[in-house]
Amino acid sequence: MSEIEIWNIMHMGLISNAMYFVGMVLMTWLGFRFAAKVREEQNAELVGKILVSVFFVMVGLSFLNVTMIAGDIISTSASAMALLNERTAGADNLIEVGSSPLNPGGPLSYVFHALIVGMQLLMVWGKSTKA
Repeated sequence: MSEIEIWNIMHMGLISNAMYFVGMVLMTWLGFRFAAKVREEQNAELVGKILVSVFFVMVGLSFLNVTMIAGDIISTSASAMALLNERTAGADNLIEVGSSPLNPGGPLSYVFHALIVGMQLLMVWGKSTKA
């Protein structure tokens, strides 16, 4: 496989993954809307709080999965580039940064998604300042 084929396959995978990413962003936004509405209600029912909490966790895990797939696409492409005898400086750069913890799917992704879910859960279960 040539370098250009690896780049093309990587970008096709990332474009497909980006569509899921947009969907997860919309679902996360919807989760924050749910959380704001539950927090606004003074006497929100327990079943409602539990259901939206389950929604937050499911969206958070799905979002993390989409991020991990993007990271896998990048790291697999970097591994394929490393096997090439002749490659460009761009391929060398991808190999060098392909396993960075800042990449999608790295440790920072876990913290980021846990932070989002945590904020949503605190909005629902935390003490409201409204009297």
